[in-house]
Amino acid sequence: MQDEVNRRSFLASVAAAGGSLTLVFAIPFGPPAAPAGGDAPEITAWVVIRPDDTVFIRIAKSEMGQGSLTGLAMLLAEELECDWGKVATEFAPPHENLARNRVWRDFFTAGSQGIRNSQEFVRKGGAAARMMLLEATAKEWGVPVAELTVDKGVITHAKSNRSVTYGKIAAAASKLEVPKDADITLKDPKTWKIAGKPVKRLDTAHKVDGSQVYGACLAAAAASCP
Repeated sequence: MQDEVNRRSFLASVAAAGGSLTLVFAIPFGPPAAPAGGDAPEITAWVVIRPDDTVFIRIAKSEMGQGSLTGLAMLLAEELECDWGKVATEFAPPHENLARNRVWRDFFTAGSQGIRNSQEFVRKGGAAARMMLLEATAKEWGVPVAELTVDKGVITHAKSNRSVTYGKIAAAASKLEVPKDADITLKDPKTWKIAGKPVKRLDTAHKVDGSQVYGACLAAAAASCP
């Protein structure tokens, strides 16, 4: 009978036998977990929106307690003009990054560079998605994009008194071509509503309730590892 693998007891025994700073990598058993966004429409490589208006923002930097995950999500959500209360995150898959010509750039995270070196192209990922959602709505309603406004994930056409949520138009937007960088204009930081504001970190609840999946942990801290 095959012995059951218990990560907590294994790490504790390794620490006791071999020293206090042993790095242990988790070995996945069974199929990998499905992306949090599931089969919801992908607007850009950075943004997936479910029909219920949940916005999944993909993160390509490691979260090591420094707040990069939440910070990057805030910057993208700012340009996307979505409802921050409906934002969730998922990590971009490294193998897909290779398959898709490094669409998420480098996954390297160190030296306080997580946000500093990626904030511009992450913001453009959100701005591009916003442009596509507005374009899809304009085509569906037969109105100029310039006549549309968006706030917290709701697109409105004041002249005809119509509105639609991101979740309802996401499928149509996902079929459009992603705008080129040269055609994307980022918001003036003076107009920011989300970025730079105090918010609760998006990863805290998962770390507290035990649902967070870790790639590795220190044996010295085995008692606190999930």
